[in-house]
Amino acid sequence: MLPPIRRLSEFAYAVIALLMLTQGPVYRLWSDSATFLGTAPQPSIPHAHFATFIAVQIPALVLLSRQLDLSFFSSRAAQLLLALLGWLGLSVLWSTLARHSLPEFVALACTTSFGIYLATRFTLGELWRIVAVAMALGLGLSLFAIRRGWDASVNLDEDYWIGIYYNRNSLAPVAAVALLAFIGLAFTTSLRRTIDVAVLAAGVVLAGVAALILWRTESLTSPLALLVAVGALVLWLLVRLATQRIAARRWQNVAAPIAMAIAAVAVFVALRTIGGLASVSGETATFNSRGGLWAQSWAGFLEKPWLGWGWMAARRTLDFDRVGKWWAVIDTEWSHNGYHDLLLGGGVLAAVLFVGIVFFGVGSIDQTASLRTTVPSFLMISFVLAAATQESFFIGSHFVWAMLIAMLFVDSGTQRKALVDEHHAGN
Repeated sequence: MLPPIRRLSEFAYAVIALLMLTQGPVYRLWSDSATFLGTAPQPSIPHAHFATFIAVQIPALVLLSRQLDLSFFSSRAAQLLLALLGWLGLSVLWSTLARHSLPEFVALACTTSFGIYLATRFTLGELWRIVAVAMALGLGLSLFAIRRGWDASVNLDEDYWIGIYYNRNSLAPVAAVALLAFIGLAFTTSLRRTIDVAVLAAGVVLAGVAALILWRTESLTSPLALLVAVGALVLWLLVRLATQRIAARRWQNVAAPIAMAIAAVAVFVALRTIGGLASVSGETATFNSRGGLWAQSWAGFLEKPWLGWGWMAARRTLDFDRVGKWWAVIDTEWSHNGYHDLLLGGGVLAAVLFVGIVFFGVGSIDQTASLRTTVPSFLMISFVLAAATQESFFIGSHFVWAMLIAMLFVDSGTQRKALVDEHHAGN
């Protein structure tokens, strides 16, 4: 097989794998099988989902293991990521439901590796094209499902779109990431060749479709997370400009983490303030009225602040139902907050390690002079971190976690190959 064909095959694989990690296609794949649970209850549908997600990511793990440079682990962010995975893996030992924590940890480790695979195997231009095509396929399948009237593709009572994702808050992130992918394409496409013009034109179409779908989902989480990402970007550029004006090189190297920290505090204060206003409805106050869940999660964290309940085990534990104001909480297995998942799953140490990963990962952005390559990555990181305040996105087998890892570690791989990408674009 010729190298160009191998490269194209790997590109196609990465697109399909990322599409599957949006979860909707996998859930649809096994939806008909659920009708046979009465005659064939084992293996369960969640078992089939888990096996499918792992199988899809195995080729990436093999390719990554064969080519990953050990120098990758010399970065502080990579070391902290290994420590976080190690700690969450150990949490299985004291988990309140180890048989659930173990597969959840395996899924998290696998998807983390898939994110690193994306960051180190592709140039920036290739990476954004992979994301754009994968999201386009997810949106295209959703439009097809809506047009054909597939089951649960549209909420008939409130007339909002769901597509193939069974939940509008699962479709909306796909549309939002598609919009960010268009920005990535616009910033990394040189327009020196006809194919580049065609790619950017396709990106414009994708952005239009994504905006329409995002609007028709009527989801609040993703649009507000996009606004937070834009605000964080403006803040970063202002901090970067200010440090350049005063020639404070020491601060220039941490402009992105400073901006991210300020944005995080602002979001936290906004959620606390708006949530406390009696004149604002609960739906508006916390994006999707998560207040009761968060109160219970915080109470649960205070019960086991150091070791946690075991990765993703808390809300599947009977004792957890007795924590906090349980009578006011919706019956759900999800915290609807990735940060609470970290605190509940691995205690304070898990949260500290995660903050360190983000700090050093975002900090690497300031080491790159070209805003053309860093702006889209910063937007993606900010979007995921903001959206995770409303959904359990820090989990395995989910494309949002893979995107966060890829963008945090993109400087460890694709930035080194950006010059190669530029060279090919000019030929």
